[in-house]
Order: sequence, then C-alpha cells, then structure tokens
Amino acid sequence: MSGPGIVAERAALAHEWDAAWRDCPYATYFHSREWSELWRSYTGGAMRPAARLVTFSDGATAVLTLTRQRLRRGLRSRWLSAPAGTFGGWLAGGGTSDVALTREHALALHAVMTRASEVWWRLNPYDPLAPELAPLADEYDDTHVLELEHGYDSTCERAAHGHLSSVRKAVRAGVVTRKATSLDDWRAYFAVYQDSLRRWGDRASSSYGWPLFKGMAELGSPHVDLWLAELDDVVIGGGICLSAGRHVAYWHAASLASHFSLRPANLLVDAMVDDACGRDMRWFDFNPSGGHEGVRIFKERCGASPVASPIFCRRHAGHRWTGRPPGPGLGSEAR
Repeated sequence: MSGPGIVAERAALAHEWDAAWRDCPYATYFHSREWSELWRSYTGGAMRPAARLVTFSDGATAVLTLTRQRLRRGLRSRWLSAPAGTFGGWLAGGGTSDVALTREHALALHAVMTRASEVWWRLNPYDPLAPELAPLADEYDDTHVLELEHGYDSTCERAAHGHLSSVRKAVRAGVVTRKATSLDDWRAYFAVYQDSLRRWGDRASSSYGWPLFKGMAELGSPHVDLWLAELDDVVIGGGICLSAGRHVAYWHAASLASHFSLRPANLLVDAMVDDACGRDMRWFDFNPSGGHEGVRIFKERCGASPVASPIFCRRHAGHRWTGRPPGPGLGSEAR
C-alpha cells in the first residue's frame, strides 16, 4: 500500500507561515518569517521569503521554510531553507491539519526541498523525523546543545570546572550582564564585534554589517535578545539569543580581546542559561561552530553536547558546495 502523496503545493501565505511556526513544537527562530524578512531588508531584496505550503492526500500539511536568493543581477537564484546557514526544513500543521507527519511525508518533502538546481538546507535536529533524512545529507555537521529540562542547577553540574571558575572570576572582577534596551546598546555591541572581526581576520565565519544589527534592534521582537557584559558601564562583550517555542539559539557573540582574562563570555552564557531555565526553555543551542575548534571546546566546557545537524547543499544538477554556506555568511559566532 502506497504512502500519502502530495496533492497540492503553492506559496504559503504570511498568516499560514506564522501559524505553522507558532504551533510547530520543533520550530526554531530560524524557521520564522521574521528571520527571512530580516534578511530581505539586510540584503536589499536579494533574499526574499518564499515559503511553500504542501498538502498531502491524507490531509497532512507542512510549510516549507524557504528563502530565495537572487544571483547575478537576477539571472539566477538559489534556494535557502533558512538564511545564514541556519536550521531549516518544514513546519507541521499550522492550524490547517492535525495529521502527524511520518517518514513517508518527510521523504516526499525532502524531494520537494532538493529539486531546485541550487539549494542549501541545514537539517533541523529538533524535528523528530530528522534521523530518517540524515543518511541522505551531503555533508555531516553538528550543533552543540544544553538540555535544560532539569533546571539551572542540574545544567551547571554538567559544565566543566574551568567554566564555573571563569564565571566566578568574572563576578569577582565586577563584570555584570544585562539585556540591551536601546539602539545605543546595539551600537556598543557592534563596536565589540568589529574588534572581534579584526582579531579573527580571514578565520571569521561571517562578516555582517551594522544594518543587520540595526534591523534586529528595530524589530522590537520578543524573540530577539541582545545580552551585554559590562565593566564599569563599558560594554566588553555580548551575545544575541533568538528564541521560539522552547528553543533558544545563541546565534552570535563577541568580546573585546583586551578583556578576555575577565571571562565575560562565560558569565554571559551563565546568565543566558539561567534566563532560559527561568522561561522553561528545553534547549539552549550554541549553534554550529563553523569549523573553529576553539569555539567547539568553549561550548563543550559549558556542558553542551554535539547533536547532528547535517547539510543538504547542491548546485547545478547535483554538484555540491564545499566549505561555508552561500550568501552573506554563516551565523557562527565570533568570540
């Protein structure tokens, strides 16, 4: 007996995308229309939201979170499941169906996602069907995750002694953390980020301009938080957390090299995790490390464990990309 087949496919309306993102239990911020719209603004329209609504013969529905990127003066396009190399895929339901997706649905959706001549898609590790698709991926990669189900104290117990010592050192030095409340706070963070970019040089996984951070600040979104580490009212580090459902992504971070010894990055992680536990979040996701071993080690000392998040990256009749994802750059934090 054959499985459910696709009976309809069309562009998803804004309210359909929003509803699916709101209702899907494994959605991340990167699946949101807000994330795609942010990149439309930042790229001057070179990236555009292009989600698709797929309906199956058994009544199941799914919204494919897609962003279309225009190339070469509009003569060619590529499809990104989510901008900046972040988690993509699909969102189940959205109020239009309560039929659970199965392996057969996932394989059919995979065929739709990968049919374009150029596509970049990072598998969402929180989708319960991800293990069914992982063997089909083009490249292995992973993210680092803290499970928060048992609260802040239990989470701290999994951290390395060095991380906890660094947190205490930052506190003794007088470093404090808080959430940004103004555009000036975002400007101060961007100045720290520029210092990080100078330090990283060609090793940086991304290089974003001020308009992206300004756009994030002006969203006024409850899903976007900029955390700052300060010493004597001067910003010496920071990080951006993006949340959806019970998932928090630590997407971007930077610290002044002159203040590394005070361990602001460790104190920031501690504050972010404490806040996430207080909001009953389940996952604190450090995001992929962009191939930087030092960043990976930092995450593991904070207690995070690697979780597979492989990549589908095809171009021109099946040829693969190699290295970094297409577009403005991977959202792997510069520390």
